[in-house]
Amino acid sequence: MKFVNLVSLVSLATTTFAHGGIYTYNIGDKVYQGNPWHTFDYGDGNTTGIPPDVPSIQRRWYFWPVYDILGANITCNWDGASTSQALHAPIAAGTNITAHYDVRQFNLTSVGQTAWSHAAGPLLAYMARCPGESCEGFDGSGAVWFKIAQYGLQPSATTLEGPWWQWDLIGDPGYNSFPSYDGFSVTIPESLKAGSYLIRHEVIMLASGPQSGSPGTAQFYPECAQLNVTGGGDNFPSDEYLVSFPGAYKPTDPGIILADWSIEELPVAPQYNTTDYVFPGPEVWTGLE
Repeated sequence: MKFVNLVSLVSLATTTFAHGGIYTYNIGDKVYQGNPWHTFDYGDGNTTGIPPDVPSIQRRWYFWPVYDILGANITCNWDGASTSQALHAPIAAGTNITAHYDVRQFNLTSVGQTAWSHAAGPLLAYMARCPGESCEGFDGSGAVWFKIAQYGLQPSATTLEGPWWQWDLIGDPGYNSFPSYDGFSVTIPESLKAGSYLIRHEVIMLASGPQSGSPGTAQFYPECAQLNVTGGGDNFPSDEYLVSFPGAYKPTDPGIILADWSIEELPVAPQYNTTDYVFPGPEVWTGLE
């Protein structure tokens, strides 16, 4: 990413902390540190996220949302596709990986965001098989991504105003206090073929306004991490489940084009007086097909 772009992003981030991303991953009892750009350290020359001597499985990410779903940043966040790491987290097929969007377990330099403050919109998770024994140097390009999970409205919702699972799983009821939520947890398909994979957790924020130069309104928060999947079986998704980023989403997709600040407002606007939400992207691959 160009320096001038980061300067403008930092100036925005220091005035509002309504954005964020994944600070830590949990696999069993193991905690893996994330790799965010350090907002307040950037002026001191820390342009690479976490210190070089602290390994991370995560591709670098920045606090600001991605608006342009037709651009390269939709793959793995701001500059994330080109910031591969050496470390891969071993994980057995059929095991959960949980992403946390707060700093409770993040024991590195203090950063500006403490907890996730958004509520409206889906959570989605994708995986992509890396072409070699490692994901180092792989930018996630091509029709290689398959969806393994998605969370939308909770059963109690009567309109698109919510509640959404986004708030209960990763949101902070007090914003400045730490809730006892579980995080964004997904299961690696039990029959998935072993190998090196990128996992891409994504939050789509639908309570958002138009942005200059962007083809859409919704906010996207994708983050990628590197896994070494063990065990499993010989299954792998067929072409109908595979998509590319960019390419998987269009600004006119039903689950994206409805984005507007008013989705969270009461009384509920007529266009949101429904629970019929269409997830963007392909169908979820369960490993059974």
